[in-house]
Amino acid sequence: MRWPSSIPRPRPETWFYLVAALVASAPAWIVRHPPLQDMPFHLSTLRVVHDYGNPKFGFQGDFELNLGHTSYLLYYVAGSLLAYVVGVYNANVALMAFCLGGLPLGMRSFLKAVGKDERLCLFAVPLGVNVMFVYGLLPYVFGLPIMFFAMAAMVRHFQNPTRKSGVILAVLSAALFFAHIFPFGLFAIAAVAYFPFTKPAKWKGSIAAMVPSVLLLVWWLRGSAAGKQAGGSLKDALQPIPLSESFRSFFSWSTDVFRDETDEKWFLGLAFVALAGVVLSAGDRSPERPNVKPFGVVLAISVVSFFALGDHLGEVWLFAQRFPVPALLCVVPFLSIPRGVAGTAVTAALFAVGLGSTANVCTHFIDFERKEVGQLDEAIENIDYGKKVCGLIYDKGTMMMHHAPFLHYVSYYQAERGGVTMFSYAHFLHWPFRFKEGKLPPPGTPARPRWEWTPEQVPISEIYPYYDYVLVRGSGFSPPAGTYHVKWRGERWTVYAKDAP
Repeated sequence: MRWPSSIPRPRPETWFYLVAALVASAPAWIVRHPPLQDMPFHLSTLRVVHDYGNPKFGFQGDFELNLGHTSYLLYYVAGSLLAYVVGVYNANVALMAFCLGGLPLGMRSFLKAVGKDERLCLFAVPLGVNVMFVYGLLPYVFGLPIMFFAMAAMVRHFQNPTRKSGVILAVLSAALFFAHIFPFGLFAIAAVAYFPFTKPAKWKGSIAAMVPSVLLLVWWLRGSAAGKQAGGSLKDALQPIPLSESFRSFFSWSTDVFRDETDEKWFLGLAFVALAGVVLSAGDRSPERPNVKPFGVVLAISVVSFFALGDHLGEVWLFAQRFPVPALLCVVPFLSIPRGVAGTAVTAALFAVGLGSTANVCTHFIDFERKEVGQLDEAIENIDYGKKVCGLIYDKGTMMMHHAPFLHYVSYYQAERGGVTMFSYAHFLHWPFRFKEGKLPPPGTPARPRWEWTPEQVPISEIYPYYDYVLVRGSGFSPPAGTYHVKWRGERWTVYAKDAP
């Protein structure tokens, strides 16, 4: 079969980077229940968006779609389209695979645009499974590869504005806006840093390509409830975390994923490869002059933002904590790989670190699935479709991870069988769906802060008689007589069904 003449034939090295991207994506598909804290939320949200009108899941009675007020739109629209082909679960896996595998590919595109060695993109492979990824902030990490693709398009367009490059930049920047507002903000900073202020002849074409994304940002800030709330909550964001805490926690919010020391060892290996590359390339002259200096503004702002901002912006938590990951990624374009045999050796070592780091993550994920998840799927099978299910997660943690991967596992029920689950983000202004007026679960108001973290404080009056089932992990739920009875019990999970009236 001949390669189509209308499609440019990939360079041989492109296949190498595609293999690296496939390796990087492995944690997304290696197990059915990865230890990603908020991931079940996004999976269930994708189900609601995709099957909102399907009576089998019973969403329309309690929810309404809120797609016009979320900056996460692209994740769920892309996922819903994919779900028509591969189903909701596999669509979410594909999106997570893009979060990980797309990162080195997006980085490669940006490196080529600024005249740096494309092999540096391999540094993004071990940095893909970071704290934001394991916290399950999927639309955020989904936006990072798009951010680098958009930055690459921006640099190329500002250097030589054409109609084609302008359309590409306009589409990518708009896509980035609808992926997540945080990466879009970093992209906007890069656009200002790279704008050709000293070349007036390029102003018109450069500005024209940015107009759609600027209009979207203005609409979000002025016409979206979530944007208005974010703008009105800047005072919260300007209350920085104490410096003593920030200095200690930078790596805790970037690469420190596991309780053991394996991730630290692989990160140390990555640092040694970076140092070797810089030292061995000293004195090398680049065949072209890299255009990477303006990117230092993005790096500097990412670092400063972590130390200067607070931990929340309105309803959005982990605000300052989101900046260490892009800060580390922004270091990559300033690194070097030597020429010749030394460069080949450094590249091989870099690929080996990426492969080993990914294998380490996959090993932990497999152990988590086999040893800690328990019979979750069987528990869900014992709950009928379209019911109201309260999740009380007393045993939230794991021996392997620093965070609480089971915190939102009740959302797996909504993803598989629909209905209403609690805890839910469906009362947040920025969420893609929300409870209809008068349909909030008891007590009829948004859940109190840390509801999901403190199941022992949830009174039975907020559970009975509204919920048909209670899904419990761990011990601590003792329902009064005449409310709930055990329908199914496994080693780690218990399903309580409401007593007949």
